[in-house]
Amino acid sequence: MLYSMTGYGEAVHDDERMRVGFRVRTVNNKGLDIAVKLPFDLMYMEARLRGIIKNRLYRGRVDVFSEIEIRDETIVPPAPVNMAKLTQIMQMAAQMKERGVSGDLDINTLIRLPDMTTAQRVGFQLPEELENLVADMLNKAIDRLEESRLREGGKLMKDFVKRVGKAREQVLELEKMTLERQQELRDTIEKRVKILMDDTQLDPSRLMQEVVYQADRLDISEEITRMKAHLSTFETLINSDKRPLGKELDFLTQENMRESTTIGNKAKNEWIAGYVVKFKTGFEKIREQLQNIE
Repeated sequence: MLYSMTGYGEAVHDDERMRVGFRVRTVNNKGLDIAVKLPFDLMYMEARLRGIIKNRLYRGRVDVFSEIEIRDETIVPPAPVNMAKLTQIMQMAAQMKERGVSGDLDINTLIRLPDMTTAQRVGFQLPEELENLVADMLNKAIDRLEESRLREGGKLMKDFVKRVGKAREQVLELEKMTLERQQELRDTIEKRVKILMDDTQLDPSRLMQEVVYQADRLDISEEITRMKAHLSTFETLINSDKRPLGKELDFLTQENMRESTTIGNKAKNEWIAGYVVKFKTGFEKIREQLQNIE
């Protein structure tokens, strides 16, 4: 199975004690880059929530947005009256009365004044059951995210199966034509040897070295064998449950690109050059798509 690095998921819990919602969005990234946005009161939970993400996701830029409202008045952070501020205001009111200003202080007005309460938020923690609720909601949002990433990965997998199958057909065609080309290869080597034999000063060991060199330079059977092996490994991996796969699949594709280049360099032949172009075009398309695989 393949998982895309692009996806989205959300989950929400809503009752009389608390509303907890998470939205998780992921996009392409070389590694795992996590950004968690939490209310100030719950920043102490960030390490736990990051741990959940790291245990479930492997690659991608992960943005986590939270919507958390504490409704249970017995667990909200305390907000005592700022007595110093209240004393200051009462003293100001007394001074105003002494100068003839009439009127009384109104509690509703006082409450709305800035800095009249001092929220004691540092050190605040939710009860354990509500902390677990927050963690559960993040896990559920990641569940939805994973469903989204798996759907997108399934679409990409169909493309990979098609392209790898096409590449395999082309490699087998090239292998068959290479076997038929063996006589051409022998003729090329014989011509080279004949030229060398005209040299009366030729060292027999030098002749053997030249024969081996020419045979190795023109033979592409090893490159074909390695390409077939890489394609088989690629197919095995995309049908497995292993995660992550993106970097490993990209490495295999790069190796096949290198084998294609070597074939083109060794076999100076027009029809082989045509296959090399096909290989490189197909593998480059695969590499482009792999940039979105976890």
